[in-house]
Amino acid sequence: MDHWRSRKNPEGGVGGISRRRYILLSPASSIEGKVIHVRRLGPQPADQPAEWTAVREICCRTGNDGKPVAGERWNFFARLWIEPYEKICPGWTYIAEGDGAIVGYLTGCPDTRAFARKKLWRFTFPLLWNIARGAYPDNKDAGRFLRQFFYLDRETERGFPRRFRSELKRFYPAHLHINVQAEWRGLGIGKRLVDHFRENLKSVGVAGVHLYCGERPVKFYLKIGFSELARVEFHGRPVFALSWRPGDPTLDRPPSLV
Repeated sequence: MDHWRSRKNPEGGVGGISRRRYILLSPASSIEGKVIHVRRLGPQPADQPAEWTAVREICCRTGNDGKPVAGERWNFFARLWIEPYEKICPGWTYIAEGDGAIVGYLTGCPDTRAFARKKLWRFTFPLLWNIARGAYPDNKDAGRFLRQFFYLDRETERGFPRRFRSELKRFYPAHLHINVQAEWRGLGIGKRLVDHFRENLKSVGVAGVHLYCGERPVKFYLKIGFSELARVEFHGRPVFALSWRPGDPTLDRPPSLV
């Protein structure tokens, strides 16, 4: 499996992510029986730069429906998907470690509506300014981000009706994203990450979790207790809205989510 080791990188890191990066070492012959530790990150990202660098790299190595995204996309892609959580709610990020390697992560937040408001000012507007200044020339992801901001292209979740999206965030306020290195999948790491997240949500009284995903991970989420609320076709592919609440999730859904 892939093991992480730190080294100085004079080139500025893979895709410009960081001057200190993590390189991948050769895989172990077997990962059966390895001890996996799940750890919640702290509220100050500056105290854990190595962990956040690893999360960004795993995001890029798994962000193309479980496969790596193209190298030229890494810098913007990692910023788009990881930086909002690093800036706004770093203490709701979890990492899985095995044999000294960071092999998976979960990013999330307990209140999606509050997160979205903060994200607009602390992430979206600064990123728009960087794009306008030419920070990401010829980057297709940056171009898509601009089109979506100005409603010239739809984000995946906007394939669902507006009322549905609003009720989903009200009734299941938390959300999450999860990625695990390919060689470490199927060992229960994803479930352990989600379980830690859900336990911490319950401890602060958060009512439920929602997420949007493509078809590939649906089976995993259903297996660990999520329910399918709706699905739509988006650019010719199915997109699912899933949710989880403590207890029976079907008992008290509002009518618009049934």
